[in-house]
Amino acid sequence: MPLEGIKKLLKQGFNKTEVARRLGISRETVRKYSKLPDGYTPVINRAPVENIVDPYLPHIAKMLEISHKENSFIPTTVIYKEIQALGYKGSLRWLQQVMQKYELRERKK
Repeated sequence: MPLEGIKKLLKQGFNKTEVARRLGISRETVRKYSKLPDGYTPVINRAPVENIVDPYLPHIAKMLEISHKENSFIPTTVIYKEIQALGYKGSLRWLQQVMQKYELRERKK
């Protein structure tokens, strides 16, 4: 969230409620960030969350890279069966969501 954007809108004379509406954030967030000094960079101390597909991402990426080089398409169901053989216990739908989230197919193009 751009701290500068909040401060800029507040300096332009918009109230906190209007700034929150324009940026699509809560009024409390605007209030919290408006109190911070200029140039402050927030630090996030949250550890990344690992999902059950993550250990198989290198294998999936390799499969997609090979298919891209051969100018072919690998259906997600084939990828699903391949990583199931490697020990994946999740669902096909979850695999599809993760592939879409990371845009794995688009990255290989």
